[in-house]
Amino acid sequence: MSEEREQEELPPQPWTPRAQVLAAVLWPSLLAASFATMLFFAFVDPESLHDGAAADIERFRMTAYGITFFFFWLIAALSSAISAYLVRTSPGSTPDRND
Repeated sequence: MSEEREQEELPPQPWTPRAQVLAAVLWPSLLAASFATMLFFAFVDPESLHDGAAADIERFRMTAYGITFFFFWLIAALSSAISAYLVRTSPGSTPDRND
């Protein structure tokens, strides 16, 4: 029983620098993609993108929402990753030895 208690009381392990960069890239890009998707579909109806085909329009609508969200997430993640890369490789930064 005391062994279980010791395991529960251990402090959480700190994040590695790579995990910190990954979180710093993915989380803001997720939020940006969510906002961009909402903004995009506030003005564009997926039905108008489907060329007027009547077959299974609700299924297409949900697919369009998903594809658009992941497209915006990819673009935002690439932008964040490039920014993180430029910050980490700038002349004034110190190299991480833990990567």
